[in-house]
Amino acid sequence: MTDKNNPILENDWHTQSIDHVAKTLNTSLKEGLTTDEANARHAVYGYNELSADGGVTWLKVLLRQLTDVMNWLFCGLGVVSYVFHDWPTGSMLMLIAILNLYLSFSQEYAAEQTLAALRNLSTPVAEVLRDGREQSIESREIVPGDILLIKEGDSIAADGRLYSISNLEVDEALLTGESVPVTKQLIVLEKPDEPLGDRVNMAYSSTVVSKGRGKAIVTSTGMLTEIGKVAKKLNDAGDNDRTRLQKTLNKMYFALLVAAVICVIIVLAAVKFDADYDQGMYAMTAALSVLPAGLTTVMTVTLVLGGKQMAEQKAIVRKLKCLETLGSVTNIFSDKTGTLTMAKMVVIRFWTLNEGYFYIEPKGIAPEGNVYHTEGLSDEGGDMMKGELVDKSAISGPLQQLVHCSALCNMSSIFRREENPSGGVSVNMDEKSIAASLKSSDINEPTESDDWIPSGAPTEVALQVFAHKFGMGKPQLNAMGWEMLAEYQFDSTIKRMSTLCRDTTTGDAYVFTKGAAERIVSLCSNVGSDEKLVLNTVEKLASKGLRVMALACRKMDPASMTDLPSLDQMHKRFPREEMESNLEFLGLTGIYDPPRAESRQAVNEAHQAGISVHMLTGDHEITARAIAKEINILDTKLLSEKEIDSLVMSGPQFDALTDDQVDQLDRLPLVVARCSPETKVKMIQASQRRHLISAMTGDGVNDSPSLRIADVGIAMGKNGSDVAKQASDIILTDDNFATIIRAIAEGRRIYQNMQRFLLYYWIALAALAIVVLVCLAIQDPAGKSAAPLSTLQMILIYIAITPPAADLSTQSASPTVMQEPPRPPTESIFNKEILLDLGVYSIVNAAFCCVAFFVPLYVLSDGVGVGGVGCDNNYQPGLCDSFYRARASMLTFFMFSSIIFMVHVRSYRRPEWDMAGIKKTIRSKTIIGTFIFDLVTLLLFMYIPQVAIEGFSMLGMTWEWGLAIGLDIVFIAFGEVYKAIKRRVMKPLTTQVVTSA
Repeated sequence: MTDKNNPILENDWHTQSIDHVAKTLNTSLKEGLTTDEANARHAVYGYNELSADGGVTWLKVLLRQLTDVMNWLFCGLGVVSYVFHDWPTGSMLMLIAILNLYLSFSQEYAAEQTLAALRNLSTPVAEVLRDGREQSIESREIVPGDILLIKEGDSIAADGRLYSISNLEVDEALLTGESVPVTKQLIVLEKPDEPLGDRVNMAYSSTVVSKGRGKAIVTSTGMLTEIGKVAKKLNDAGDNDRTRLQKTLNKMYFALLVAAVICVIIVLAAVKFDADYDQGMYAMTAALSVLPAGLTTVMTVTLVLGGKQMAEQKAIVRKLKCLETLGSVTNIFSDKTGTLTMAKMVVIRFWTLNEGYFYIEPKGIAPEGNVYHTEGLSDEGGDMMKGELVDKSAISGPLQQLVHCSALCNMSSIFRREENPSGGVSVNMDEKSIAASLKSSDINEPTESDDWIPSGAPTEVALQVFAHKFGMGKPQLNAMGWEMLAEYQFDSTIKRMSTLCRDTTTGDAYVFTKGAAERIVSLCSNVGSDEKLVLNTVEKLASKGLRVMALACRKMDPASMTDLPSLDQMHKRFPREEMESNLEFLGLTGIYDPPRAESRQAVNEAHQAGISVHMLTGDHEITARAIAKEINILDTKLLSEKEIDSLVMSGPQFDALTDDQVDQLDRLPLVVARCSPETKVKMIQASQRRHLISAMTGDGVNDSPSLRIADVGIAMGKNGSDVAKQASDIILTDDNFATIIRAIAEGRRIYQNMQRFLLYYWIALAALAIVVLVCLAIQDPAGKSAAPLSTLQMILIYIAITPPAADLSTQSASPTVMQEPPRPPTESIFNKEILLDLGVYSIVNAAFCCVAFFVPLYVLSDGVGVGGVGCDNNYQPGLCDSFYRARASMLTFFMFSSIIFMVHVRSYRRPEWDMAGIKKTIRSKTIIGTFIFDLVTLLLFMYIPQVAIEGFSMLGMTWEWGLAIGLDIVFIAFGEVYKAIKRRVMKPLTTQVVTSA
């Protein structure tokens, strides 16, 4: 447990001196803590781990399933059946409720276990100084006061106050949203409320060391770290994750319960509430006629199969019922880095005074791509490719010097990934279901760029890759005889760095320098009157969203390179001021984070589907605008520059607007740069006030609040933080925006299928309810109503209609699924056309059922109708025969007609009983299997006398077969005529929607 009264928890560590921090935490900078002291502190501070929701347990998941209203309804009816001593009926109802409970529990628990396995993919080891020596321990074992050792490439395990650094830069994008690494400094800050991104003397949990090394005194662990505080806020905020469909179904359940009660009251009122067993069973049949016994089961199976399908699309669904919301998304709010882009900086442009502009094909970190000499700078990627292809093996001397500078004035490296014999990251999991889920989602499947691993700052990695593309990376140059003699580290005050290198084969030595163009140009002797041209070119490159670096060099006097001192004395022999003077300007490089190859197409598909894509990023506005144009978030063909200006904002600009001012905007901005976590939350809230359905994507801790409040929160599985995953509904295992579009298409398919099978269920229920109520007019000689179906016949119908409903729930997507606009957010799942179909099909089907029932009833009894009293529990030969055969006739018609209207509702208007539809029907194993099941069960239950009479209260038929089959054929023809009329008089379903906002 954490001692909340401990005063050290209130300290602002960035404002304290190192000695004061060490004294307060009672630790030694040279020895660290002892093992015994560290163990004792666990009792005070707990373990260093996040527990935003206490973790998932099977009991929590099970309790969530017990809130399903329909399960309780059927349990209640089962109990009533037992009260009437109808053991078969009660047992069947209980079995249905238990089956649905099991399916719901098993799939949701498997999804939660998958999330737990994803969390375990992060490295749980840290380096600390304990007992006077460096040692590796599990990160959860770290306590405040530990001395944490961090180095390039480490994910920092806890918050700490830095006291020793060497060229240390930390990528804090997960916490602050800033994509450029922060250079750390050993200073004491004055303001207690200094923004996290400016606390340069602190290191924070889950951020990544991109360069250098350092030592820190651990100040906070677990839930008390900055990441832990965000997780705590998310936990305190609660989790209202019910979707619109869930709310609609809950309302429908309540309405059905009311309808069931009304039906029971009507049946009992018909006998003036003087009910015996027969009337009790009639009331039970009336109640069952409006309660969809298989609905929750089929709904769950649909979502389970949808979840598995999503895993194949590289998305793990944490909360299955969010799938229907995903299909209704109208707006996607996406982070840029890593989702729309590759999160890997790359040089795509360079420029020299004598040779002009060049374009390089971006391939991420992979050192591949052609180089083109272009006449100018263009917005369009296609125009860049129209230049002259450069022979990289025959470049000019100055260009070769530019490449050498990129490789040698550089402390980064790239290397090819070693093949893992085990096939990926090993995760210690006992549950087979987790391993299967992770395998199916291909979490560790490498991409082309993933074949290469970078080490170092992103900007330097980009320049190193640039050099490798010419076959002159640092390893190749070292093999050719180049060596580095001294490094002049990057200094933020002068914004440049330099190295002193020598070619041992020739003895020539050079100073290579790179940095901000305005700082380099003034040091170059060969620019002269071209300085304005250089600076104008810098502005042009920057206007395209590129980070511009200038490169320069100077050849050393051979005389100065004799009798070189030791490495630690090189800076005295060659002072920085002298080395970085009288340089020769080599050129400019333009670096950017390239969009994924599929992002533009994915954005276009989103626009075609009526979905607006918004980019919320921490990058500069110019960069954000350029990327947004490149991937068509800002469609220059549809939007004027004035309109684009109105759709691009900075975070501070948007934050300064009141809610009323935001609501008065014609459209929400498509690009928000320098975006803070508060900005993202405000944007989601604004979309909700407009009744839009929002999907928020993100990977960092700063994305977590907006992930939680969005209708669908989508986290990144590869590079996402644990807190973001905990806040999300869906986790992308490939961190790819295009996967979101595939997921939306899958969500639309699932939603449409749910509409179809709900329509199918309701047609069946409504028809049965109409028949049951109409048949109240049928009475036996004692004046008691005779139910047209027995309770077991009703349950047999439920069993028969469940497979076709399940088949509807797995139908493939229609060809136009992503050419239709999103479903209006306020529209019920039962839209006008579905309600029309429900009314038409159910009334016609009920009418045919009545024909199938009344004709045998009165023909066989010579107009008498029901001749016996209490036929349900007391079969009287001759007197009950017409009634029992009429039941068999109606049951036969309805069971076969349920297959017919299932085929009808596969599409709302397209013919399904033409040759193509018939072939599709014949190929369906479910439909053929259901038909065989219906036929076999009817024959068995109808012609085995004891089963027919004592179980199902019916008898075998003769000529009634022709009546039932004839009515089914007429029903087929009716459905096709009805659809033809709809195609002529109703507006087409498909509407081409292309939008940028």
